[in-house]
Amino acid sequence: MPVRKYRSVEDMPPPPASSAALVDRIRAVWERARLLAPPPAILRGVSRFRTIEEANAARDGATLQRMRATRT
Repeated sequence: MPVRKYRSVEDMPPPPASSAALVDRIRAVWERARLLAPPPAILRGVSRFRTIEEANAARDGATLQRMRATRT
C-alpha cells in the first residue's frame, strides 16, 4: 500500500466503512492468538530479589512455566 501525503484533512478520502465480516475475522484472529499464547499470569505487587541472578532465575522459571502451559 503506497503512502500518500495530504496537505489538509479536507483532501483526505473518507475512511472505509467497517464491515461485519472484517470485524468477525479480526475477532477470530485475536481469539486464536489468545488460545495460542495466553497472557502471562503476573503476580501482584513487587518481588524483591537479593541478587540479579535470583531475579533472572525467577524470570526464566516463569517463562518455562508459561511455555509448558501452552503445550497442554
